[in-house]
Amino acid sequence: MQKIPTLAKTLIAFSVGLGVAAAMPSAKAASLVPQLEGEVQTNLGCLDPNQCIDTTSLGYTVTSLDFDGAGGYGPSRLFVDTRSTSNIYEGQGLKVSFGTKDAGTNPALNEYWFRPVAITESGNLPESGQLEVGRFLFEFTEVMSEISLDFFDVEDIGTAILMLNGEDITDLVLQAGKNNGIQSLTLHNVKSFEVQLGNTSSSKFPKTGDGVNLRGNVVPKPVPEAGTTVSLGALVVVSLFGLRRRGKTISVA
Repeated sequence: MQKIPTLAKTLIAFSVGLGVAAAMPSAKAASLVPQLEGEVQTNLGCLDPNQCIDTTSLGYTVTSLDFDGAGGYGPSRLFVDTRSTSNIYEGQGLKVSFGTKDAGTNPALNEYWFRPVAITESGNLPESGQLEVGRFLFEFTEVMSEISLDFFDVEDIGTAILMLNGEDITDLVLQAGKNNGIQSLTLHNVKSFEVQLGNTSSSKFPKTGDGVNLRGNVVPKPVPEAGTTVSLGALVVVSLFGLRRRGKTISVA
């Protein structure tokens, strides 16, 4: 019987290991945006409890944050909206109305987007609730392998990822783009991120501000099926175990 050289055995072990790794189930992408309209439950609660979306079952929570300090705007509310229908959200002394055509931010019909609503500290709704500006912290139950984000209608500077996994980020600032355009970016190994959507102090739109919508997809880290997790290093050790060269055992670091 022809003997298999040591190098060949090593390569076989690597091939087997790679085959096992390839056979492991890969995680599938899912929409970050719930596929139904309503208000996202944040630390602010919801205007109408009957139209409230609890994202904890989807593996994340959302916290609304103040974005301009004292005296201006308070934390914004966050909604899921598709322009194909009209909706009214009323409660806590506020009434937010979404029609099929917005004052300035109009995604394609039948697309679900996160839609922030800016609110002043005094409780007023600029542009009748159609100023899409807000700062939000997304926190995930598990680490996401990848999160791809789409930003709709960024026409002025100000929209950015501010923090990633609790650390400040300064280089993920979106540039001013075309009306109704989409800009995208991808984050990796994400447990949390903080995002600023839009700009109330826009130099390009000093009277109305620059409104921005958000959507995205998340990819969880893959979870190997029971019995498929095999160390490549262990496979190589097994392939070389017992082989001897000039009376010495070959070891693998």
